[in-house]
Amino acid sequence: MNKLRIGILGTGVINRDFHLVTLRNHPQAEVVAAANHRPESLKRLAADFNIPKIYTDFADMAADPDIDAVVNGLPNYLHAPVTIQMLAAGKHVLCEKPMALNVAEGEQMIAAAERSGRKLMIAHMWRFDREIVWLRDLIANGQLGRIFKVKSHAIWLYEGPKPGSWFVTPEFAGGGALADMGIHSIDTMRFILGGARPVKVFANVGTFFRDIPLDDTATVMVEFEGGIAGLLEAGWYHLYADGLEGYTQAYGTKGYARVLPAELQTSIEGIWGVTKPEMPKRQQQCDLPMYQIQMDHFIDCIIKDKEPSPNGPDVLWSMRVLEAAYRSAQIGEAVAIE
Repeated sequence: MNKLRIGILGTGVINRDFHLVTLRNHPQAEVVAAANHRPESLKRLAADFNIPKIYTDFADMAADPDIDAVVNGLPNYLHAPVTIQMLAAGKHVLCEKPMALNVAEGEQMIAAAERSGRKLMIAHMWRFDREIVWLRDLIANGQLGRIFKVKSHAIWLYEGPKPGSWFVTPEFAGGGALADMGIHSIDTMRFILGGARPVKVFANVGTFFRDIPLDDTATVMVEFEGGIAGLLEAGWYHLYADGLEGYTQAYGTKGYARVLPAELQTSIEGIWGVTKPEMPKRQQQCDLPMYQIQMDHFIDCIIKDKEPSPNGPDVLWSMRVLEAAYRSAQIGEAVAIE
């Protein structure tokens, strides 16, 4: 069959180091165009990856009939409007996280996908990590018993966005470390719990490490249906973290398990045992294989006309938690999730 023709939106690291690499590895995908407001970085990207067509106007890319799908790696404030623009033009979209600046924008993206009949997938790559999937399956098969607590953190040790970049500019980013990093932990906790519904949020958000107008630190308590307590920590520039980015734990009545690194602790006939399952070696905490599995899934869903996971409605729950968390930090009280 003919290859799926892909357009790339944005010239940042997420596209350069991850999405373009995984697309190049896929036998049924071909990157045919790239778009960005800044022509200098756009020309460099096209030259480095041999991309034949470039656009500085997103409307021109949307109007190109020779593009089947796009990967939206633009700054956060362009996630919703450009995704909607591409969906309306009949293109499938893999959009980076956070899905949008707020819940209302996310709802508009979902409506646009429904109108167009095209696929909308949000790039929460931890769902495709082999260790995270292992933990999800442990919980699903009841090996840990009844789950009463989960933890997840996404902390960028020692480093973070450069002051003055779009990541720390409120009108471009929408939120700080919680929106950039913590949104992954929110989604990961829901994923390992089988899509559990969040019902209440209490958050503490602050800026401690850099002179920036957005948060670099967040600690959030999420109550899930069934009384499950969730704790997430997000941060930039931090000097310490309990584990690698994506470090996630689950506590049950029959045992405990964590990932990064993977470990299972259970009691069998009164004897407490520790198991460390063999996992492929990781080159880095943001392991390229999970990005590859994510991209493979997106392309497979288009070719076989399947609903991608996570889709818009699924990720909208994470956006509700994010929005409620910032509201909770503002008023100093727990906020219910509608």
